Formats: sequence, structure tokens, C-alpha cells
Amino acid sequence: MEGTSFEKCKANAEHRQLSEDSSSDEDAESTRTTIPLAMWDFNQCDVKKCTGRKLVRMGFVKSLRLGSFWSGISLTPTASCCLKPEDKEIILKYGIAAVDCSWHNIESTALGKLKCKHARLLPFLVASNPINYGKSCQLSCAEAFAAALFIVGFKEQSKTVMSKFKWGHGFFKLNGDLLEKYSQCRTAAEVIKVQSEFLNKQDQPTVDRALPPSYSDYDSDESEELTN
Repeated sequence: MEGTSFEKCKANAEHRQLSEDSSSDEDAESTRTTIPLAMWDFNQCDVKKCTGRKLVRMGFVKSLRLGSFWSGISLTPTASCCLKPEDKEIILKYGIAAVDCSWHNIESTALGKLKCKHARLLPFLVASNPINYGKSCQLSCAEAFAAALFIVGFKEQSKTVMSKFKWGHGFFKLNGDLLEKYSQCRTAAEVIKVQSEFLNKQDQPTVDRALPPSYSDYDSDESEELTN
């Protein structure tokens, strides 16, 4: 597997006049730097329905062999530490990898055999993909990448990832406020606090929301239950 390389993008003209406040600096950095993305594919999903494989085909994500070691942040449900904005330095240097397998097969999937240095869990978020719409935490690979990128400050790349799916805008409609709050945290403890405060305000935090009627018309290659 070829080593991950970093690509520097030219800043768009409209970003050259950004103010000096910290939030603008973060947005400018997000547009200038493309974070490497990769995934381990357990071949449990329909190729035509897998968001991770679609991103691989489009050149946004690299496919990793299951035995490949990843030095960056690895998004996996077996992690014991929550993703936090302070992971940004690791992500800048090495990138983000996700696990591509069916949520139905989590228990039987050998996730413990993955070779990674910085395993992370994503905080509470709601899926917007057609298969698991409205379900807590059951994100697709694309949603997992988008969430991680947004939380650590690469909001433009996050939005670019989701723009490749007809339903992608829904992810930010469902999670926009929460993602913003997570992105303002500085430690894992702060992220967990925001998550806890949000869940405590919910009468039924894991309630499934009704799938929007328009989703029934979406292409089959844009839906699948995938892990982050």
C-alpha cells in the first residue's frame, strides 16, 4: 500500500480576505489542506450500496488491506477514547481511517485485529443515510468521515464528502448544532460533557425518526448500513 501523501490545495479567492478571528482561521485552514482518508473494507456490503466504496471510486478515500497499519486516527466502535478536537495534530500528520462493515455484523467482525495507533469513537450523532435514517450512532462511512473532519475543524472537506450523496445535506440538518458544539470542545472530557447534556435533554434520545418520503427515490448505491 502506498504511503499516504498530503496535498496542498490553492486557497480560493473568496477566502483570501478572511478576518483574523480564530474561527475564520480554522475555516481557511480547512480549505487549504486536504486530509488523507482511508478505510478497511471487510467486504460485507453491497458494492453498489456502500458509501465508503463510492468515495474510493471517486478518489476521496484509499482502501487499506486488513493487515495494514494506520498511524492516524482510526474510527472504530471498539475504541475506548472519544474523538476530540485536540486530535487535529495527529489528523494533520497522518489522516483518518474508518471501518467499512455492516452494523448487523459488528459482533462477529474481527475489529480487534485492526492495526491502528489511535482508535477513536465518534460522539453521539444521528444517521442521515437512507438505511439507518434517524438512528443514533449508526453512521455510514461517509458520515463518519464527515463528522470527524467537522469536529476537528475541517468543515469544508466534511461538506465536500457529504456533497457526493443526494441525501448528504440531511446529515448537517440533523446534526449541525451538535457538531458545532463538539468542534468547540478542546478535550475528550468536554466532548463527553456536551454529549451528556444533549442526551439528558432528550425524552427518547435513540428514537428513530421517520424516513423522509423523498428518500425512497434515491439511487441504491447511496445507502447501506456501515460502521464508522
